[in-house]
Amino acid sequence: MRFVHVSDTHIAADPAFSNYGHRPLDGLAALVDAVNALSFPVDFVLHTGDVVEDGTEAAYRLAAAELSRLRLPVRYLAGNHDRGDFLQRVLLGRSRPVARLDDSFRAGGIDFLLLDSRGPHDPEGTLHEEQLAALKGRCAPEGPPLVIAIHHPPVPLDTPWLDQGWERASGRTRTMLLDRGREFREAVQPARARLRGVFFGHVHRAFQVVENGVLYASAPSAFAQLLAWPSQDHPEAAESEPAGFSVVTVTDTGTTIRQHALPRRTNGS
Repeated sequence: MRFVHVSDTHIAADPAFSNYGHRPLDGLAALVDAVNALSFPVDFVLHTGDVVEDGTEAAYRLAAAELSRLRLPVRYLAGNHDRGDFLQRVLLGRSRPVARLDDSFRAGGIDFLLLDSRGPHDPEGTLHEEQLAALKGRCAPEGPPLVIAIHHPPVPLDTPWLDQGWERASGRTRTMLLDRGREFREAVQPARARLRGVFFGHVHRAFQVVENGVLYASAPSAFAQLLAWPSQDHPEAAESEPAGFSVVTVTDTGTTIRQHALPRRTNGS
């Protein structure tokens, strides 16, 4: 089976909203066009969070109008910029939103587990006890191939500002990693032989990390990339780099990830 992994579209209520020198709405339009133009079968789109920038209902409606052009179903995770209730009402059509947007389903013989990792303080991420318990329950050694998705990275990424955090003017350290990342990684270890990958977003860059036999992979942002060199101690935009997405093929025996760049327009030009 095959899915498109997208993340961090950051649509705002104002269609003209621009950040890092780029308009997110332009990026989303280019993404939809590129995915619709793919010439091979794809089962669905996986969006690993930060659908919108400002958490407003108007932003979700703007995103929904563009995403409705996709010819594929979309599975959503909530990111630190998202409001779970608006996301569920506008994008999923739910009249009674749940507090944590966890999901599980099977596609093409592959089990998928999606975990809502939004934390109490932006941009931090966390998992609740019941989520960790559910994760452990799904990660038995035996079973069908398994894919897990989460917004916040559960593994270190060899980048100081991502791994150790950075300080704002207030003096408060801001962190990007999942705060219970070690517990997460310990929980998935029993399933490593059948785990085809842990997919995440949030970091605005494509990473691939293998730790103790488990693949961890992020998608590039469909809006703007951030620099993430081993010397990078604070977040900084990579303004000239293109937006993008990944195509992921999962089989009984392995995983293939293809990264695709999107044509870049600057401020609507």
